[in-house]
Amino acid sequence: MSKHTALTLAAATVVGTAVGCLVLWNVVKHQKRWLSLFRKKRSVIKGPAVENGNVAKGSEALFYASPAISFVEKIFESEVVLVSQPEEWERVKPLLEKELQEYPVLGMDCEWVSVEGKAKPVSILQLASYSGLCVLVRLPTVIKNAQIVPKTLLDLLVDDNILKVGVGCWEDACKLLQDYGLTVKGNVDLRYLAMRHRMDIGHSGLSLRSLSENILSIPLEKSLWLRCSNWEAEELTQDQISYAAKDAQISVTLFFHLLGCSSIHVSGGEMFPCSWEKIMGMCQDLVDVPFKGRGNCGMGDDNNGQVDSQQKQKQRKLGLSSQLVPSQQGKDPRKQKRKPLGAGYSARKTPFYDNCFLHAPDGQPLCTCDRKKAQWYVDKGIGELVSSDPFIVKLSFEPSGRPESQVDYYLTVKENLCVVCGKQESYIRKNIVPHEYRRHFPIQMKDHNSHDILLLCTSCHAISNCFDNHLKQNLAEEFSAPIGCEEGVRLLEDPLRRQVRSGARALLSVESLPHQRKEELLEVIRTFYGTTTVTTEILQEAATMETRIFNESYIPHGLKVVQCYAKGGLRSLMQLEKRWRQHFLDSMQPSYLPQRWSVDHNHSKLLREYGDDLEIRL
Repeated sequence: MSKHTALTLAAATVVGTAVGCLVLWNVVKHQKRWLSLFRKKRSVIKGPAVENGNVAKGSEALFYASPAISFVEKIFESEVVLVSQPEEWERVKPLLEKELQEYPVLGMDCEWVSVEGKAKPVSILQLASYSGLCVLVRLPTVIKNAQIVPKTLLDLLVDDNILKVGVGCWEDACKLLQDYGLTVKGNVDLRYLAMRHRMDIGHSGLSLRSLSENILSIPLEKSLWLRCSNWEAEELTQDQISYAAKDAQISVTLFFHLLGCSSIHVSGGEMFPCSWEKIMGMCQDLVDVPFKGRGNCGMGDDNNGQVDSQQKQKQRKLGLSSQLVPSQQGKDPRKQKRKPLGAGYSARKTPFYDNCFLHAPDGQPLCTCDRKKAQWYVDKGIGELVSSDPFIVKLSFEPSGRPESQVDYYLTVKENLCVVCGKQESYIRKNIVPHEYRRHFPIQMKDHNSHDILLLCTSCHAISNCFDNHLKQNLAEEFSAPIGCEEGVRLLEDPLRRQVRSGARALLSVESLPHQRKEELLEVIRTFYGTTTVTTEILQEAATMETRIFNESYIPHGLKVVQCYAKGGLRSLMQLEKRWRQHFLDSMQPSYLPQRWSVDHNHSKLLREYGDDLEIRL
């Protein structure tokens, strides 16, 4: 072996040893931190779970106890009660109800078994209160022993005054409805709260694991062997119990942290620094809203999926409410492919800003424009090419208007990048004032509206849309202008016509109708058509009748909001424009805005030209 080869091998050995030691040190450090938070040895007690609202010693339910520590750690050191019998649920219920009297919120999650890619019914329903008390309900076992789900559990799940929070909790609720007929109301998806109140995590992932690590600095174990373990086993392992409990406990902890209500010392009697009314206000318009993965603000999670397109089409055909139709059709959502934030958006393939300049005949800069427009003046012979780089065209005629100063917004060079994060690879146009409002503005306010068109990357655009929906909801409530698809608002369901159609269909399809019921349906049809005889032709016409009628008082949401602002004149309507611009700044905190972009853009000029008393015609 040559001396050079020996030295090379020695150097490689030293470097490899150093790297290996560094990796081993990081692993040991991570494991120690994990053990310090979650793997502390605690006494396991078995016996009848709870008596008189307290966990009894010697109970059969599995739970843990620990000394008073900080809020986040206290959550994970709280009791974990395993419920396999109806009697065990009835005994733990008083303790859970006592906690709900303080803060009616539960972290919720579900675990189930999948066989050959097909999801079986929910095996465990996890419910965790604000203090960390977690109840693991083994639904198949409870139902097997009681034949039905305990009524008190049904009442708790259907009570929309008790929030059920988690990542994908609406999808879990749909699966519970599909598997057991359980109706769960009051669902709040933590991903919506994260996007509304924590802009700093928008690009870091919205799975429960990512939220836990980024917000709580708590690593959440999501090993495949635990996730896919046998949740229907006769006896669950301690690792399974710990894993299931943490998902629900972390969910309720994240809920309060995202809302800025996390300084609590449970055993010391301190309460959250937020009133429940304030908490509910921060969850406004997010209750029982499914998290959308495309076109709105979606990002997949490692434990929940979305309604597939075939199921959505089936719901639309049947006219069913999405709240009542299960989202899973035998598919394990944990095996479904995830889509990144902003998936489904079509990004621009060419630059938006060409930064070409138009000059007046005397050489005064007028504005920047795109290359196609500047070249048009040259091709028409009404402009002269002065420079190719930068592309400058001097007009041969007097323009209709000139900028008031040389620091005008339209004279600034603009970069082709996302104004929020600076990403240059892909971007799309963002209307800062949504078109559903801008379209109803008077013509005087529609001039020079390119100021309110900015570039955002697809993920920032999706996040911005979520924030926009929140402001739209506020405007809807302020001005009694409900949001909905125009078709759904413009056309109203006529209960009488619906009754006639249903009766006709029943008479045509059901031969064994009782005589009395048949006469009742015929009387409804005779009254509606003003006839004494109901023929087959009348029945067939009634069976295909359109049951919706035109809503004469219909006003689109955007128009009604603009009308309300316009009552105060031009200055008032400009406040709506300013409100949207300021909303974008506050919610997205853009770092790369074009120079001289302003929330008051063009307002002073409009007031000078038209005054406050300009009559607004919409």
